[in-house]
Amino acid sequence: MTTTRKALLGAVLAAATLAAPAAFAQQGTLPAPSSAWVNAVIQGLDAPTRREVESRATGGNHPYEVLRVILLNNMSAANLVQAGQPPLSEIVAIDFIRATAVVRQGDGLRAIPFNRENLTIRR
Repeated sequence: MTTTRKALLGAVLAAATLAAPAAFAQQGTLPAPSSAWVNAVIQGLDAPTRREVESRATGGNHPYEVLRVILLNNMSAANLVQAGQPPLSEIVAIDFIRATAVVRQGDGLRAIPFNRENLTIRR
């Protein structure tokens, strides 16, 4: 494959990757993952974090949304934003295999590693 074709393919993949979260953001919410996925993630958490997620996932709060909020709160507590940078505003994706969350920061996206057992932020 030529360099030009590789660059074009890379640009198309990058655009598609960035466009997907934007499409969901226009709808207002991201689709909730399957209950099997959520159960597997919750079983991988340590006991105190599992109890926190389960206790907060009531009254219509989906466990995935609770995980997103906990991660965003932990990111805020970790002071990841430098002076003059826009704040971290929402978690747009969570990859529990790689233990990385993608968060919206201003007009861009940022990947932030976390501990998959207790949802604390890794540096």
